[in-house]
Amino acid sequence: MKKLLSMAAFAVLSLLALVPSAQADSGPQITPSLKKLLGGLPIAGMRDQVDQLVGTLKKTQCGNGLTGCYATRSGELQLYFFTSGTAQQTFLLVVNQSMKMPTLLKPNVQKVLGETVVTDPIISISTTDYVLDITKMPADLQQIVRSSYFNVPSLSFSAGVQLAARAKIGGVMMTTMAALGVPANQMTLRAGVVMPIPTDLAAGAGSGAGLADAMHHGDTMKKAGADALHPGAFVEFQPAPGLKIPMSVPAMSLSDSTFFIDNELVFGYKGNARFALTTKDFLIQFQTPLTPAGAMDLADFSFRMASPAALTLTDAAYMALDMAMPQVAMAQSATSSALNKFGGGYIGNIKDIINPLNMVAKPLSVIQLRNPNPPSPYRFGDPGKPFPANDAPFNFVLLGPLADGGPKLYTAGIVRILGQNMGRMEVSVGKAGFQGMAQESLSLKLGPLGNTKIKMTATADVTARKQEVSLIGNLAGQKLSLILAGDTVSAYLSASCVNPFEIKTSVKIEETLDIAKVFEGQGGVNVDPSGIQDCIGKDLEKALNKIANEYSTLSGYSAKQASAALNKISADAKAAADKAAKESQKAAEEAAARSKAAADAAYKQTKDAARNLANSTSNAASNAFKDAGNSISHAFGGKKHHSDANDKFDRSVFDWDYYYDTRGGAWGNTDLVQYRADHGYNESQRASREFDMNYYRKLHNTNNNKDLLNTWLKDGINRCEQASADFSLAALRARYQPKMNCRDVYDWYYDMGGPNSGLNGRP
Repeated sequence: MKKLLSMAAFAVLSLLALVPSAQADSGPQITPSLKKLLGGLPIAGMRDQVDQLVGTLKKTQCGNGLTGCYATRSGELQLYFFTSGTAQQTFLLVVNQSMKMPTLLKPNVQKVLGETVVTDPIISISTTDYVLDITKMPADLQQIVRSSYFNVPSLSFSAGVQLAARAKIGGVMMTTMAALGVPANQMTLRAGVVMPIPTDLAAGAGSGAGLADAMHHGDTMKKAGADALHPGAFVEFQPAPGLKIPMSVPAMSLSDSTFFIDNELVFGYKGNARFALTTKDFLIQFQTPLTPAGAMDLADFSFRMASPAALTLTDAAYMALDMAMPQVAMAQSATSSALNKFGGGYIGNIKDIINPLNMVAKPLSVIQLRNPNPPSPYRFGDPGKPFPANDAPFNFVLLGPLADGGPKLYTAGIVRILGQNMGRMEVSVGKAGFQGMAQESLSLKLGPLGNTKIKMTATADVTARKQEVSLIGNLAGQKLSLILAGDTVSAYLSASCVNPFEIKTSVKIEETLDIAKVFEGQGGVNVDPSGIQDCIGKDLEKALNKIANEYSTLSGYSAKQASAALNKISADAKAAADKAAKESQKAAEEAAARSKAAADAAYKQTKDAARNLANSTSNAASNAFKDAGNSISHAFGGKKHHSDANDKFDRSVFDWDYYYDTRGGAWGNTDLVQYRADHGYNESQRASREFDMNYYRKLHNTNNNKDLLNTWLKDGINRCEQASADFSLAALRARYQPKMNCRDVYDWYYDMGGPNSGLNGRP
């Protein structure tokens, strides 16, 4: 059934001042398709009686532009017919009695409903959607609506064959709803009727315009019948307007509720929820598949909930407890067995944190979680206060055991903690416990430092072993911790060697507490820097001087004590120690320098021999090397030729010194230029700091060295692409020549001496 509550295009809001008229009438002109459908209703023992009623329809008064209104009754049956020429034709059949649910729905749904009993069912067969206003109904129909339909202000019907009734739900559906605490005997039922649709609905309609109208109405009815067979079509149940249902799982009061079951045996409900442990109202929507027998298996259930604009994490924790702990013991059933898999409720395995959550209720109350799209008020049956049509207001999701880590409650929103905006916090409740975290930089007055930005991490982490509600930050070695426990916030800023003062205070948790104002009243207290870990030598002297001067007005370790500590450092002992240290250091440095000089000389001798060999060689490889503007004796002295050719000796690709230094003396008598041409290039050996073929290959994903080199020389340099792990042309450009293009920066770098220039090209 689609759009069960859609408003009528031709609303019958005032059409029914149905007082029988005495004027003569030859009877209504009824479309054959409606007659066929009316005669085909599978209501045992009433078909002949209904057929006879059609012939006794008498004209009555009309409203809302309708040209024909007819009514008749016989015993427990009332039949109404409304028409507006060819635009609308509607039958309304009222059966003024209680009966077993007629076989009007899909077999799987009918089976789940079992021995459901309906009272005063109303069957609508209509070519359009419409709404019946109770004030415009005839007295007989008004009485039925008042007594059996909770005196609702109106009844809505859609095109096709629709059923409404007061229902006492039976079968497995009654058991399922009863397990949740829902009074299954106090419902109205709405459904699209599934019944055989005659293939010749337009037969016998005559010709001309009448035939066209009949065909149109027949197509409308066939489509409505197909819609009722659609997997998404559903049956709805509503309790009396305003009725608050004390549900047991979860523990909450549900009002303005609608329960449903669709043709795929998915069961659910929606409405306004007030959880047992909270004082906040939520919009809630729940659904879960049913087993073929009609019981909830809760294998893939889900809840969506929308909170008001602001609530606290205490509210979220209590709501989670209500979800996890049914307050009323359920009778043994498939539903209770399924819930018991998760510890008795919809969030499993959190029974160990029930007491811990209660212990941190006060600390969690200062963490306000804001819904960025709070829902508008919802009232069942009020077109001005509809249930949300999109997901925007729903900021809580509870997913079943098939979800990752499920069953698990998840929410997120902007948080405000102790008077400070802390950005976005994500909160989850499940087998890992109750956990939430947010990070934000706060501006706090920290003693003599004044207003200071400090990045704080807010944490709510509640398990059976740990109950942590805190804000932690670090400022140049000073740890700022705000620990919330019981009804107290304990604030502590530790001292550091750089800032040898601390702040300690505690305040009672209040709803309006602003931690920034708490710190405004704390000047800080000096501490003895010699007791601070790793505060020694020069750092200790700096700390003592800071206390003696900048922090001299603070209490605690005084400026006088700091000055005395400085005076105790003996100038002579210090001088002797410094002299001994310097002499020892000098001797070590000289020995290291001699050793290094000897090693460097030996290395240089071997390297110069290799350089001379390369310089004295004249062959195709050395010629290509020189043509590339490269040099062995002074690697970056030549002028770079801009070339789009494959240049394996380009100075950005081949640096003789770099290539030699990769293996050093192990090269022996090898001519590096020739070796590069014969082997190194083909083996993709790295030959410069600026270009690493294997690194660059990851960026361009080609095994062809020639293509890769062309890409670098023709395009890569122009785009400042990074071609090695330890050199970035883009970084070099940003540091020294941000206004140059990449190619010019590349030439400028080599003209300045390249790797020997001391320029910083690190990524």
